[in-house]
Amino acid sequence: MDIKKILNAVAFAFKSFRASFAFGKTTDELFEAFEGALRNELGEYEIVYDYIWGKDTLNIDGQTKGYTPRMGDTLIMDISVGKNGVWCDVCRTYFVGEPSLEQRESYALICESLRNGHRALKIGARACDVYTAVNKTFEGAGKSLVHHAGHAIGEAPLMQPQFLKENKTALGQGFYTVETGLYSSFGMRVENDFILRENGAEDLFEELLPLDIKEYILV
Repeated sequence: MDIKKILNAVAFAFKSFRASFAFGKTTDELFEAFEGALRNELGEYEIVYDYIWGKDTLNIDGQTKGYTPRMGDTLIMDISVGKNGVWCDVCRTYFVGEPSLEQRESYALICESLRNGHRALKIGARACDVYTAVNKTFEGAGKSLVHHAGHAIGEAPLMQPQFLKENKTALGQGFYTVETGLYSSFGMRVENDFILRENGAEDLFEELLPLDIKEYILV
């Protein structure tokens, strides 16, 4: 199984999820639309995920069950899907209703930090170099990243090295994520998958599901 085929299916499922949103539906009902779209594309698959709404996003990970979304909520969908021994790991943040100014500013920061992490993904770069590049954006705004800035993927949903400030492991060719988020009065996170080769890192998910905030407003 090609990771690109899995990512195509995941992007389709994200779009199906957004199209299925309606006020009054529970978080469980909405996630059923996401998984149904995945089944249509992939058949059998494995999945590991964070699916957290509203105040639960401040917990960084977990699953919100039996909740009815409200105006102003953010939603973190961090999705790892595996099939035939190949895994992807991507994350998107959604907004219920028009994002507030604070939400828009935070979202712009995390998108900028992801792009900085992409630029730092190079053969021979250290895991800590990617973390520093991602966190630099936040430090300039008086904030900081509270978890890793990504990791290797491929044969499992999370592989070593993780991009942490103390990890000096040098990067070689392969698949990696860049993952970044902020958690204050609400939480939000984004994550893309990359293939790293001698000539640089290619983003495998941006074209499938661009980070333009307009794509993530649920109304």
